[in-house]
Amino acid sequence: MVQATGVRKAFGGQEVLRGVDLSVPRGSVTCVIGPSGSGKSTFLRCVNHLERPDGGRILVDGSPVGYEPYRRGLRELRRRDVARQRRQIGMVFQRFHLFPHLTALDNVVEGPVGAGRPRAEATEEAMALLARVGLADRRDAYPAQLSGGQQQRVAIARALAMRPKLMLFDEPTSALDPELVGEVLDVMRDLAADGMTMLVVTHELAFAREVADEIAFFHDGRVLESGPPDRLLTAPDHPRTRDFVTRVL
Repeated sequence: MVQATGVRKAFGGQEVLRGVDLSVPRGSVTCVIGPSGSGKSTFLRCVNHLERPDGGRILVDGSPVGYEPYRRGLRELRRRDVARQRRQIGMVFQRFHLFPHLTALDNVVEGPVGAGRPRAEATEEAMALLARVGLADRRDAYPAQLSGGQQQRVAIARALAMRPKLMLFDEPTSALDPELVGEVLDVMRDLAADGMTMLVVTHELAFAREVADEIAFFHDGRVLESGPPDRLLTAPDHPRTRDFVTRVL
């Protein structure tokens, strides 16, 4: 589903990504771990072209993200075409970014209706999605009336409403109080069990051990090593990975 090759990105002369290679098979869960500043979130934003890579290539479901074939190379898509392509890639951020003036239901309905889906159909599906994340009874609540965990679950429902083929999660529990983390992770476990392809940046190593098919350890803008959870979290090859895992666990 995702094939990243040699992805590079710099901000103001500082190279944040230094040639990232990463594959995410269809129907699998890949968790990205690593210290702050290692390029994890920047890479995730490159996958759906919220950040434009300076080099390398990212394919999602076989198509270059943000680009189209042109002559013997590629050219960048127009903004509206990038937005259309991005509908297939759901993203859940650290902060919830819900519309404060809309109810939970309307937050979920807004995207599909804007994409041309009939409101009645979008509303029916949104109600089903809110039920799936355990918030059917909060459909008429505004974000200010919801806890952080509830807001994040609405954000997940909103992303799912676009019927994405890939879900990106950028540390979705980092802004939550500890007692609210579990309710968001439960929803993500359910998605993984249903076969949703997921790329998750997280510091929740216990969750990664349980759910991930593959874990990639980022350090200094590169994938230092990757592998199945049982190996990478218990007997990593690289000393830097071993040090990080020991400290976090």
